[in-house]
Amino acid sequence: MRLIRFVMLVLIGLNSIAFAANTANKEEKPSSRDTKKSAKEDKSYVLRFAWWELPEKIPDLYILSGNKYLSVGPRHMSMSNEVSLNSEGSIDLLQKLVSQEKDNNGRPKESYEVYTSINLSQVDSRDLGILLAPNKQKNVVGARVFDFSSRGFPYGSFIVVNLTRSKIACTVDDSNFVVTPNGFNRSPKLFTQRTVASVGMIATDPSGVENQIVSTKAVFNHLFRTLYFIIPREGANKYDVRCIIDVNSNGSKSAESKDSSEDSKGKAPKS
Repeated sequence: MRLIRFVMLVLIGLNSIAFAANTANKEEKPSSRDTKKSAKEDKSYVLRFAWWELPEKIPDLYILSGNKYLSVGPRHMSMSNEVSLNSEGSIDLLQKLVSQEKDNNGRPKESYEVYTSINLSQVDSRDLGILLAPNKQKNVVGARVFDFSSRGFPYGSFIVVNLTRSKIACTVDDSNFVVTPNGFNRSPKLFTQRTVASVGMIATDPSGVENQIVSTKAVFNHLFRTLYFIIPREGANKYDVRCIIDVNSNGSKSAESKDSSEDSKGKAPKS
């Protein structure tokens, strides 16, 4: 019963959170005709999937794009794989099933059934992260959508997601911010270079009792961005921490190219 209650708390918390993108600056006001035309034409999405927890049996998941089945391949707490497709604002995540029956060519018959349906339009962004949270007892999965665009979630930033009933006071070096129960907030500090920063988090539960849940040093830089999840747990230690770190692979390559260029100009590499 405790496990079921914990899973339900996590699913309820995830269902209450979506990262909305900032509204783009409007340099000039388009006509209503142009706005409708642009909305109809812009159907492209970049989606990244991750498992909150791995299900007991990992399904073979796909999205139907036109007449093609695109493999999704979610990883555990990692949104590194990208899937590009056009959509009207919602998708069905499909599970591939392989039968023991053979087709006319002697190959096993394949079919697809809906694993879960996802509303993409709940977040004003075309670059989305999707966190899949399975409920092993009920054999269902919840899906939460996050803004993963460089505008709404820039590299060098640090976001705390609070899935508890406590208020979380956060400190990242000289910046302070608070995350409300079942809410999220981004640190006002944006890292533009590699920095070893002090990170502290204190939870205040509804009765006013404080618990220090994080006190550590962490490395940040402009090449990755971090989602930090605070989740409830049973026992004396009431909180647990998980994180997703998303690395800018293009930025890493650029940095490597720059270093190689500087070395070729006569700089001796550091030993």
